[in-house]
Amino acid sequence: MRITRVVAAIATAIVAALGGCGERAASREPVALGAYLDGLAGASEATRTREVASWRLDRAAWTRTVVEPYTQLHDDYARRFDASQPALVAALARPARVTTRAHYAGDLRLTLGQARARWALPVQYPSEVVELDGEPLDVVFVRDGDRWRAITGLDEILRARIAARDPACAAHVATTRSGPCADVGWVVADALLRTHDRRFARACALAANLCVVNGPP
Repeated sequence: MRITRVVAAIATAIVAALGGCGERAASREPVALGAYLDGLAGASEATRTREVASWRLDRAAWTRTVVEPYTQLHDDYARRFDASQPALVAALARPARVTTRAHYAGDLRLTLGQARARWALPVQYPSEVVELDGEPLDVVFVRDGDRWRAITGLDEILRARIAARDPACAAHVATTRSGPCADVGWVVADALLRTHDRRFARACALAANLCVVNGPP
């Protein structure tokens, strides 16, 4: 009997521990993005300001979210994010119809910043984008534990870096979201960030042939 009671106690403890782990794991999933933003749109300015500020990825979260060689861009990202906060807070000033969808390459409805953010994320990473009353909120949302964070401004960061090296190349890859020009734009950015000089030069030469400056996005 005594042995039986001991075994039963151990089994109960194991079940409780496993149950607790399940609860902790579940708590790490954020509330659905649409529901979260639906509650935030039209909230007080103080609430919107606090929540938008919480979207910024700190260095550790940035490093575990993006792929190499984009990990080096955290400082640039943080500055761009800070500059974008007032506009994001203002965009949520009124209640709105919130729609969300998966963030994937080739989606012609993406903003340029959202399209470039796809380059920085792992393949099939479950990021999401949002529209408020049919208008895009120019960020890409990513999960970070039980919170939503956001990536914004990557198009501006990459263009500035490319322009510092080759202004003509930056102009060629500046606006295209999809197609061959966007593909070579990814190569340009990747080669630049990895400091592969010959690869960067070849990619820029391809961009000069494939991309029309000031052409349609």
